[in-house]
Amino acid sequence: MFKDDELKLLWPFYLMTLFSSFFSVVQPIWIAFFHHKFSFLQISIALSLQGVSLILFEAPTGSIADLFGRKLSVVSGIILQGVAWIALAFVNLPFYLYLFFFLMGLARTLESGADKAWMIDWLKDNKKDTLIHDMFIKMQSLNRAGSALGLLFSTVLLFILDMKYLFLIQGAGLLLTGFFLLFVAKEKAHRIKSTMKENFGEALQNLRAGSTLLLKNKSLLYMSLATALVSLTLDVAIVSWQPLLIALSMPAKYLGIIYSLANLIGIIIPFFTKKLLRLMGQENIYLAVTTFIQFVILLSLCLVEKPLFLFGVFIFLMIEFTRDLQLPIDYMYSQSFMPSAIRATSSSIQSVIAIIFSTIGLVAAGQIMDKTGPKMTMIYFSFLMIPATSLYLISKTGEKALPCSNNTPTPLSDRLHSSP
Repeated sequence: MFKDDELKLLWPFYLMTLFSSFFSVVQPIWIAFFHHKFSFLQISIALSLQGVSLILFEAPTGSIADLFGRKLSVVSGIILQGVAWIALAFVNLPFYLYLFFFLMGLARTLESGADKAWMIDWLKDNKKDTLIHDMFIKMQSLNRAGSALGLLFSTVLLFILDMKYLFLIQGAGLLLTGFFLLFVAKEKAHRIKSTMKENFGEALQNLRAGSTLLLKNKSLLYMSLATALVSLTLDVAIVSWQPLLIALSMPAKYLGIIYSLANLIGIIIPFFTKKLLRLMGQENIYLAVTTFIQFVILLSLCLVEKPLFLFGVFIFLMIEFTRDLQLPIDYMYSQSFMPSAIRATSSSIQSVIAIIFSTIGLVAAGQIMDKTGPKMTMIYFSFLMIPATSLYLISKTGEKALPCSNNTPTPLSDRLHSSP
């Protein structure tokens, strides 16, 4: 199961992945918790501000990691997230809700990217580059397994504790993870390769090249717009599912079981994508079909009425099912248009477009939700899947820059798809 020296070098990072996912106990209830104090509009504004923070601080915090070391950046990000979660348990005013969501985005940029760079550099410094692929496979499995167990743990906690205490447990779990890495995980002495000015100069140069590619390659532009519309629709669903299921008479304490089941499904489903892609023939057809299926599934919410929460649960799981089928192909297909030299920058630009769409759309969704409720809001926004389907269809496979590759970074927008 583990290769030579794999555990010796990577066990702290494997435990970090398991700890952080296991302690994500607020995922199934955080919207329901905040809705006791704030309107849907206020919650949506807070999520939008987190998206703005992700955009603003992605490049600067990347430079901090390059200049001062990945360990410092990752540990600082995890500890700051822990502090923010604990503080959110006691927030009662919109200003502080906005502030801590914004700071959560900043903390996430300190961790994201730097954690992978730290692990890869650690393996390279120890001449174990061959373990990189195995490391990512194990970490994905550990993340899913930890999430599934943590969400069941969340269900148990909700039977004995108030929702507020789950925020304290998640925050404490992140603090524990951060200090564990600080004292146990190792990093070779960091060598400053460039100044912050040079880093920003290179980033701006790549940004121009990535933007030019996006404007010249129409298929990549169509792909980016389609992905942005899908991301916006699913971000609206993130805010809507918990209050909808509760409104359909589902006890909040059982939400952890539902989210745990979605994670368990997510372990298996991506393995079917290659076979389905072979059946459909082309990536853009595959993405168009799965997107239209998501539209039909969300539209079926018209049939859901209280107390049929099990029907609502089925629709939620079907959306998660189709998203797990869609994401690997979406990542690979968009990456296939991007030259290797500016791949990361082009991916970031694509992700920023998705976040801009979600930032604007979430504020509108919050207003609609306060007036019409979560069910109708999801139905209204599901119609964005129709232009998304069309955009996928008109993206031409002939414009690809290189064959599809599995070596794809996670878009910024997907960081909004777990918890705040």
